[in-house]
Amino acid sequence: MRRSVKAVAVLVALVVGGCGSGTGVMYRARPAPAGQRPSSGAGGAARPATETGVPRCAARALVLRPGAFVVPMTGEHAVMYALTNRGLVACTLSGYPQVVLYDAKGAALPFRYARGGGAYVTSRKPAPVVLARGASAYVLVAKYRCDFGIVRNATAMRLILPGARGAAFTAQEAVASGGAVGLSYCRGGQRDPGQLVTVSPVEPTRQATSSLR
Repeated sequence: MRRSVKAVAVLVALVVGGCGSGTGVMYRARPAPAGQRPSSGAGGAARPATETGVPRCAARALVLRPGAFVVPMTGEHAVMYALTNRGLVACTLSGYPQVVLYDAKGAALPFRYARGGGAYVTSRKPAPVVLARGASAYVLVAKYRCDFGIVRNATAMRLILPGARGAAFTAQEAVASGGAVGLSYCRGGQRDPGQLVTVSPVEPTRQATSSLR
């Protein structure tokens, strides 16, 4: 399976191959403030934030990459993404990212977007997630299948985290253009169930993004 991606505005395209593997180019925003020092625990796992005093993640420290393949169930198609902390210190992420899906020509598809819910995505309220150096948090993007046919396929996704410290983290990733994980704009008008895209909050594990765990 091949994926294509088209850069939009000032976004940086991250080119990936088949499901679950590939190479990419990191997008980094503004430099982090001076004075940051390496943390002692590199490579730890993400965890729910129970302590205070952990700073928000700097935009330049975050990298977006494809996560695990999501098997379609109950007519829902879904794509998992990982946000990895490549900075020198542990940091915190929280809330819902803003997601926009684009077609192969770089045009934004007129989906409706919802924060959580649906057959796949958790409805729990977001909570802060602490990312150790090298750890990843996860975001799930899902929509219902197209029962009346496809108008256009989504081939790229833009993700924005406005809560990141410094410049807002913005990156673009490839999306499967069809098949089991295709995120397609459907025939049937704006109110068709296949036109609603649900987005999970940032979660510490892949399982936590879903309502099916």
